Amino acid sequence: MSTFQIIVLGVCAALILIGVGVFASFGGVLGGGGTGQVVIWGTLDGTMMNNVLTSLRNADETFQDVSYTEKNPATYDTELLNAMAAGTGPDLFLIDSDKLHSFSDKIITIPYRLVSQNVFLNSFVDESELFLTTQGELALPFTIDPLVMYWNRDLLATAGLGEPPRYWNELLAVAPKVTALDRSNITKSAVALGTWSNVAHAKEILSTLFMQAGDRVVVRGEDGALLPVLGSATGGGSADAPSALRFYTDFANPTKTTYSWNRGLPLSTNAFVAGDVALYFGFVSEFNAIAARNPNLRFSVAQVPQVEGALSSATFGRMTGLAIPRSARNIEGAAIIAEKLVSAETIALVAQATGLPPVRRDVVFDTSANAAAGVFAGAALIARGWLDPEPEATDDIFQAMIESVISGGAEPANAVNTAAQGLRQLVGR
Repeated sequence: MSTFQIIVLGVCAALILIGVGVFASFGGVLGGGGTGQVVIWGTLDGTMMNNVLTSLRNADETFQDVSYTEKNPATYDTELLNAMAAGTGPDLFLIDSDKLHSFSDKIITIPYRLVSQNVFLNSFVDESELFLTTQGELALPFTIDPLVMYWNRDLLATAGLGEPPRYWNELLAVAPKVTALDRSNITKSAVALGTWSNVAHAKEILSTLFMQAGDRVVVRGEDGALLPVLGSATGGGSADAPSALRFYTDFANPTKTTYSWNRGLPLSTNAFVAGDVALYFGFVSEFNAIAARNPNLRFSVAQVPQVEGALSSATFGRMTGLAIPRSARNIEGAAIIAEKLVSAETIALVAQATGLPPVRRDVVFDTSANAAAGVFAGAALIARGWLDPEPEATDDIFQAMIESVISGGAEPANAVNTAAQGLRQLVGR
């Protein structure tokens, strides 16, 4: 044989051996056995995670050599990528759903023969479908943090309202009853909506409105590639997206009766804690912090308003999953531990430790002594998300979309079209 043929055969043999090694690892998982050392990285609280692992070790010896390292969220991605490249990274890592695409080529897809698609869909809440590909799961769902509506009981009561709005059209009537103006200055606000810079979670709130209108923003195409569909009215998009954008920005329009917010006000989170805004859209994970910052604040929690008459409900959810990096030194052990960490028993422990609703459908979540817990559990069941190609870049796209409308530079339809163009360019890049 020629030198070239020998080299080609050598490369093919090496690839076959690598492939056999990976499949053998997953084959071992199916047959059981020990796990060896498994190192997990994530940004969840280290004390909480280690308490969970301690409880698991007491009942299951396979967790004896499992450790968790808490990482700084600000540097997590960079540290993880550098460690993967150097071969010093973890065997399992927690990944946010909005980072799935950017890390997808660095993750070992868990084949459906290990966790079948049917078992996956029947076990986890709907938003977990973001983790699915045609070959298997990019990650196994671990936590979910849905968007909910916090409401100030005193401000609504003063306006003669005994409960918060259940539907968006009801909010239109609430706004002028609660918002107080001193000349042109807003002294009390019904709701923090309409702007970008001082509305916490503006992208997630607007995404909720889009998804409630039937627009999935970005989906996975039949070929597995990302497909932007914002405003397209086909393939998961919706012609109602401009209406959703107009609804959002009208709350920052001084000519509208719903005018409740502007760019001169403080960050919406701070305004709610101070008792100056009646309705605040935040995540479940913010509940304890809000209560601690102002013990005198009388507030409750409700579901994010929905579209009246719609066949389904939706809110935005932040989800984390357990993924196996291609650089893992113990693929078999990582797969075994990942399966055990997303079992009903473990997810129940995680829900209790974090205060977040369970990511599994079959976990009993005691809500009898906590009214907020019932809202949280319901929000997890209707939580949705979309495949974000690059979170920082899409932040810029959403910011431009909102600010172009409130500045009068573009009509909502044009702003949505420009945003859709930006998403297509981002995915193409």
